[in-house]
Amino acid sequence: ENSAAMMDGIDDSPDLLAEDQENKVRSDTVDLTDTSLLVDISDALSEREKVKFTVHTKTTLQHFKNSEMSVVRQHEEFVWLHDRFVENEEYGGIIIPPAPPKPDFDASREKLQRPG
Repeated sequence: ENSAAMMDGIDDSPDLLAEDQENKVRSDTVDLTDTSLLVDISDALSEREKVKFTVHTKTTLQHFKNSEMSVVRQHEEFVWLHDRFVENEEYGGIIIPPAPPKPDFDASREKLQRPG
């Protein structure tokens, strides 16, 4: 699949980084118990053939313009992002978790509609 086609019709990401941080490349070691950046992915919604999630972020890091933000992302975007990490040699040797499975809304609907 071509990434331009994958992103067709999807709103551009908001400008999340402070202006002085935009074009700087860097690497940080992060303490996973640190609560300065919290990300919660919730609200899986089915819209026609698309599955959309709301990504909520809370942070105390100064690199971000806002301390709280939310964006809606399609399941395919998580798969696309996962594939970019796996294909990038810079991440060789780093364990990349699998992309999340696509929720099966049809099975859930069938279960709810069964008498019982």
